[in-house]
Amino acid sequence: MKAQEFIQEGADFYGYYKDPKDPEGKTMTYPDNMEFKTPHRSNAGARNVLGRLGLEQDFEYSGSHPIDDFVAATDKYLRMNVSDKDSREYDEVEMYHIEANRFKKEHPEITHVGFN
Repeated sequence: MKAQEFIQEGADFYGYYKDPKDPEGKTMTYPDNMEFKTPHRSNAGARNVLGRLGLEQDFEYSGSHPIDDFVAATDKYLRMNVSDKDSREYDEVEMYHIEANRFKKEHPEITHVGFN
């Protein structure tokens, strides 16, 4: 058996909204037809991205972020680090900035984003 077959570590970037079927509004869901265009990350990689943005890094327990706050954090990072435009870190943040804005445009019901 290969290590990849039983290691379940890692995270994907999702867009969420409150499940209308939950009368208490505690359950978050994502659109059934949602297409994801960012790569699967290690948990450490996801934490690094969130840390660069000044957001809570402990995503496994803290949950998702309001999409507008996430977009504002990525925009701020990109503006403040424009001199590092050719770095892997800049490109990574830019990728999530583009993806979160795509979520907003294609799925306006999405209110939160995060790694899961």
